[in-house]
Amino acid sequence: MNDKIDNKILEYAFALMCKARAMSEIYEENSEVTSKYVHATSKGHEAIQIALGIQLTEHDWVAPYYRDDSILLAIGLSPYELMLQLLCKKDDPFSAGRTYYSHPSLNRKGFPKIPHQSSATGMQAIPTTGAAMGIQYKEKEGISKPKKGEEPVVVCSFGDASITEGEVAEAFQMASLKKLPILYLVQDNEWDISAHASETRATDATQYAKGFGLKTYTIDGTNFVESYQTITKALNEIKNKRSPILIHAKVPLLNHHTSGVRMEWYRDDLEEAKKRDPFPKLRTLLLKNGIGERIDVQPFSGLLTDFARDVNATVIVRGLRAVSDFDYEFQMASMNAKMAPAVETVCLMASDKYHFIASSLVKEIAKLGGDVTQFVSPRVSTRLNERLNDLKTP
Repeated sequence: MNDKIDNKILEYAFALMCKARAMSEIYEENSEVTSKYVHATSKGHEAIQIALGIQLTEHDWVAPYYRDDSILLAIGLSPYELMLQLLCKKDDPFSAGRTYYSHPSLNRKGFPKIPHQSSATGMQAIPTTGAAMGIQYKEKEGISKPKKGEEPVVVCSFGDASITEGEVAEAFQMASLKKLPILYLVQDNEWDISAHASETRATDATQYAKGFGLKTYTIDGTNFVESYQTITKALNEIKNKRSPILIHAKVPLLNHHTSGVRMEWYRDDLEEAKKRDPFPKLRTLLLKNGIGERIDVQPFSGLLTDFARDVNATVIVRGLRAVSDFDYEFQMASMNAKMAPAVETVCLMASDKYHFIASSLVKEIAKLGGDVTQFVSPRVSTRLNERLNDLKTP
């Protein structure tokens, strides 16, 4: 496969990968709190998950498994929403805090549908295959007539150890027999909790699936370009031929199995696994394509002026929305100039179209039943209305 993917897709994928990686690091840094809630993250699996998530549409169905938070970010969910589930909060959009992290269920306009599922490994195989059978039935009976290119595809995501489960065998058997429109994604990091693949499986996912007559693609799941192009190809095949495919993506596990099963307790392959990290691979590709040379995102703590000196920055750019902002920004710029005379502050004025917009005003208008579509994007407007409706529900 060639390396030609639109730079905008690569930039977007890297932004999502940065978001997923930051979440994983935040959870680990705050492990005294987060470890009280069972969770796993997608660290090491991000490339294949993002490559899938950004290609799913509102016509599709997807069943992520417990390590798939990058898929959830890629379909459009926010880190805040995922953290609400992690911490079992009532505003968790999936289950009001009743299920484990990355155990989603969703029926939201503009998003793929996510059926509720058990936390038992591999249990998502049967209901997702059943959903694919339902789609096939509706199409054959003329109940559903999707437009060309909008044919629904069901995606079932697994970890590699789950293919030893009987439910998965039943699902593969029926998908192959009935030629169902489903994509099985197996993310193979070679670990089944604390047991290595060599201790638990006689064959890998590719060999196993071929025994059922399933078409398979085996790929490097840390290579975003290969992952994206393979998923594009598979989705198009399923839409056109309405038959099942399995993608076997090989990835490293760069975090704990879960918050309660820590990698340093049993693994001796951590240094080798780090060499396969998808994050530096995608970053290198961006730089090779001339992306990122103009922007470098770096977190920092402490004084802004100290950080500016550390990275050899000579200009700080700030935004001014209204006259009321000027006082605060003027004081800050003066203080920064005193501490770092060589660093200039440049303030950019907001456009006349936007200078009066404030989040507090937008929320107030929405609460009182006003139309906020002229002030925010369609997706923000939809989510704001959904949030307000949730608050009204007793």
